[in-house]
Amino acid sequence: MTKEKNKNLKVIGEGSYPGGDYEKIKVIGRGEIFEDVCSQETKIIGEYHIKGKATMEHVHVTGKLSIDEELNSNRIKVIGELNVRKSMKANTLDMRGFLNGAGNVELEKMSLKGGFNITELLNVGDLQANLQVAPSKVGEIGGEKIIIKSRSFLKRSYTLEAEVIEGDKIYLEHTTAKIVRGNDIEIGPNCHIDKVEYRSTFTNKEKNSKNILQVNQI
Repeated sequence: MTKEKNKNLKVIGEGSYPGGDYEKIKVIGRGEIFEDVCSQETKIIGEYHIKGKATMEHVHVTGKLSIDEELNSNRIKVIGELNVRKSMKANTLDMRGFLNGAGNVELEKMSLKGGFNITELLNVGDLQANLQVAPSKVGEIGGEKIIIKSRSFLKRSYTLEAEVIEGDKIYLEHTTAKIVRGNDIEIGPNCHIDKVEYRSTFTNKEKNSKNILQVNQI
């Protein structure tokens, strides 16, 4: 397998392959790429491991994709699991499953049904998250529009734990956070917030005011 640009990589079954520049990568099965890789279009059905940096314009995963270095992309769609051990940057992420990010995650738009574990900062323009599969955790969230809900078909609720959540417009359910800061903030059911700092409007939908320890207009 060469590293010439515009070559296609097609994998059916199992195997290890070199990195390089590819026009299309299509994987049905499981295996690994053991160097940095670039592609215009990547489709994975199964389980794949990239032991380097991944620069992929469009990514579609049904199964599991693990990347040891950075991931840079335009559009990512995952049904299953995505693991990135360093930073991740993309325009849009459509996630149906679980995201693990060991570094900063930067997205213009994130739509999630499932869960996520991000150790550092999630910087996102528009976040729409429905927590469904497991408890979620993040260091910080910074964005414009942040909506966190927890509604599943099995009527089981999952929670989000965060240090800081900051955005222009924020709606939270089933969230535990030390600080929530923004222009317009609405706190829904089953939240536990140490401090809320708002600029324009604040609404607490819980009848029990003890779920928020401190509220300040800034």
